[in-house]
Amino acid sequence: MIIRALPLLGLLLATPALAANPPPAGGVPLGLRLLFVAVDRNADGRIDDAEADQFVDRLFATADTNGDARVSLAEALALQEKLAPGAPGRKQVSAQFKHLDLNRDGALDGREANKAALAHFAFLDTDKDGAVTLADLAGRDLTAPELGTLSAR
Repeated sequence: MIIRALPLLGLLLATPALAANPPPAGGVPLGLRLLFVAVDRNADGRIDDAEADQFVDRLFATADTNGDARVSLAEALALQEKLAPGAPGRKQVSAQFKHLDLNRDGALDGREANKAALAHFAFLDTDKDGAVTLADLAGRDLTAPELGTLSAR
């Protein structure tokens, strides 16, 4: 299954450490720019869904430390701590995780991840051109409010 934009990316975007260095007015914080460059593999200034797929597949695999094809809250928190040590984002990650865990089984599986991921990618793509750019991210709260309202089908 292809996961277009893992909700863990959304969890990381909500991490205060990514916004630690204040951006210029209307700009993008340094941590988020560095993340953007890492995801934009062809360095064209746009993250398309293929680049997002590759990045989030690696991110999901990194988070899934026990290899069960599911990410638990503990695994999500461990990844957040690994990528942003000491960040005060545990509460935000826990709250967002609870919203994303549609079947309330304590883990994100591929279906839950894919549903939330597609919604988050669409949220980040403000101009709806099929790619995320730094302009799409500039000066915004990147925690997608609609992710908390996803319903299980």
